Amino acid sequence: MNGLDGHEDDAATIENPFVKSKNKSWELRAPHSLNRSVSPPSRLRVKQEANVTKAIIPKSLAPIKSETAAVEAGEIEIDDHVSFFSTKLLAARLPVLANQPRLAHQAWLDLYRRNLNDRGHHFVVHQHDHPIAGTHYDLRLQCNATSSISFAIMYGLPGDPNSRRLNRNATETRVHNLWNHLIETASSETGTMLLWDTGEYSVIPYNAKQTSSDPVSCTDTSDSNSEPEDSKNGESEPAKLHRAFQARKIKLRLHGTKLPPNYTISLRLTTDNFRSTQPAPPSFKRRRRNNKADAAGRRREPEILDSSRSPSPEQSPNDEDPSEQQRSARAAQLKQSVSSLRRLASPPARKRSIGATVDQKSDREQKHISPSAQPPPPLPPPLPSPPDPHRPQSPIPTAHPTMDSDEQIRLQNAYPGATNSINSIHQRKWFLSLDRPASGFTRTKDPRTGTQIWRRCEAGPSEKFHVLGREHETSVLTGRKAADVAADEGLVGYRPRGGWVGITE
Repeated sequence: MNGLDGHEDDAATIENPFVKSKNKSWELRAPHSLNRSVSPPSRLRVKQEANVTKAIIPKSLAPIKSETAAVEAGEIEIDDHVSFFSTKLLAARLPVLANQPRLAHQAWLDLYRRNLNDRGHHFVVHQHDHPIAGTHYDLRLQCNATSSISFAIMYGLPGDPNSRRLNRNATETRVHNLWNHLIETASSETGTMLLWDTGEYSVIPYNAKQTSSDPVSCTDTSDSNSEPEDSKNGESEPAKLHRAFQARKIKLRLHGTKLPPNYTISLRLTTDNFRSTQPAPPSFKRRRRNNKADAAGRRREPEILDSSRSPSPEQSPNDEDPSEQQRSARAAQLKQSVSSLRRLASPPARKRSIGATVDQKSDREQKHISPSAQPPPPLPPPLPSPPDPHRPQSPIPTAHPTMDSDEQIRLQNAYPGATNSINSIHQRKWFLSLDRPASGFTRTKDPRTGTQIWRRCEAGPSEKFHVLGREHETSVLTGRKAADVAADEGLVGYRPRGGWVGITE
């Protein structure tokens, strides 16, 4: 539009009163979901990760294995174990509390040092809180000047004569070094370990009957921790232990600090574990079977056996494991057409070569053409040479130089540096129980209920004790609990296995 002066008028802008001021300008942005590098984890996953760990610790700040744990694992070799562990344990001692059985440090040193010989009869009960096996208690008995046999007891030693669960399973483990009796340590691989009790043991006849003249009578005032007179001049306690161990029946009197005076237990090897040789490692893994037909076939397998046949009478039951006898008899009695039933596990897959030679191919064709042709019979094995009566026969197998450390440990059932002079067999299960008459208990009538119960003399010590686990049990030497040992050893973030409940009924 042109004005009178010939110039063009400016257009007037009128704001819309219905448009809000915040809508007069805008900008385009990408949605928030596109700004994230990755999708966020679900809330359930975040909650599960928070339960596993509270914080992410970098590798540079990860806890380092303590010196004590490194010595126990064999990563650090030392010459004087007594001085090393004595210094560590003396610095970790806590003040003595009321009603807490404790052993003086110097008495502990004297106890260990006077048993560093062939006649030594030292014992220790370790509380071992393993991250995989869980809480258990290891009873270690000195068997020679340098080594000790060990039994793993799930719920600790029984201490209540009137308990409904008086018996325990004691699993035979590998032979340890004697300096393992001094250890209190913690690591992420082995968990926590503390000295529950320690002292000396004595072997008494298994079938000995309790009489009024026995040292456990109520009127006895002798020191139960002193060495018996017959063991000083006669047969040593390790020799008695060896003889009782081979007879599969052991009766032990443990003279400790926590244990009451004249505390006696009996160990008996179950019939299912009458093995005299070390178990061989499996040559290959057993194939997992989920097929119902395979399970039904395994159940029908004993039907084709002839149960009337028995092993050869020329073979002694002590010469071979009964399970091995049954296995060999089963293999001999099976039908030849069912060869798969003789295998204990699935065989490994055959590796096929890239190219077969002409001779191999012709051999296969010849076998296919003439199946009646039989290979020549194998030569009979050479007769064994008669044993030399002047040469001592060692029951312990000799490790081959080419074997690695794990194979040697399994073959000899002993850790490096230990000597399995007692022929301990790995993972044999023993039956452990409290010998109440030998421990000083007698059957009396309860005046309140009128039932028969086991009680000590009126003037005797406390009647019972219970093993309550890692949350309550303390070290007999330092007074620490399992959590205190873990804190002193720098074990941060250790999560022990749960579900362990002590026997209190």
